[in-house]
Amino acid sequence: MSRPTTTYTAEVRSALRGILALLTGDRSAARYFDFSRSGMAGSFIAVLAVAAVQLVAQVALGIGGPGDITRGAVQTVIIYGAFIGASAVLLSLIGRRDAFPPFVVTYNWTNAALTVLLPFLFLTGVLPTLVVTLVVTLLLLVNIGRLVMTLKGGQIAMLLATQMIGGIVALIIVSVLFPVGPGEMGLLQ
Repeated sequence: MSRPTTTYTAEVRSALRGILALLTGDRSAARYFDFSRSGMAGSFIAVLAVAAVQLVAQVALGIGGPGDITRGAVQTVIIYGAFIGASAVLLSLIGRRDAFPPFVVTYNWTNAALTVLLPFLFLTGVLPTLVVTLVVTLLLLVNIGRLVMTLKGGQIAMLLATQMIGGIVALIIVSVLFPVGPGEMGLLQ
C-alpha cells in the first residue's frame, strides 16, 4: 500500500505527490506515503520543521514576544493532540486501529503543506483564504478517510464529527488556560 523512501527529500516529494493525489481523488494516493516507523517519524519532522520556520518568521517579523510564541506553541500542541487523540479514540471504538498510522502520516504531511501554503493564500484576502482553507481541509480529510484509511461513508462522518468535537474541547481548554484579556478584546471588535 505505501512505499518506503530512500532519502528525506524523496519522502517529501512523494508526500507532495500524495497530497495532490488526495486533492484529485486518486484512488492510489496512499502509495505516495510511507507508513513505516521511519515514515511516521518523517511526517512528524515535517510538522516540526514547519512549526520552527513559523516561529523564526514570527521572531524575524517582530510578531509577539517570547510569551506569545510560547503560548502559541502550547495552544498548537493542545489542539493537535486533541484532534489526533479524538481520531485515535474513534478508530479504536470502531475496530480500525490499523488505520491510525496511515491517518497520522497523511494528516501530518497535509497539515505541513497547508501551513506552508496558508501565508500565500492570505495575499488573496482573509475571506477567500478561510473559504479555500476550509474546503481544501475538508476535502483532504474526507479523502484521507476514504482513500488512505479505507473507511466507509458513515465511519468518515463519525471521524469528522469526532475530530470537530476534539477541536472544540481543545479550544475550550485553550481558552481556560489562556483567557483573552481586555486589551486583546479590543482587537477582536
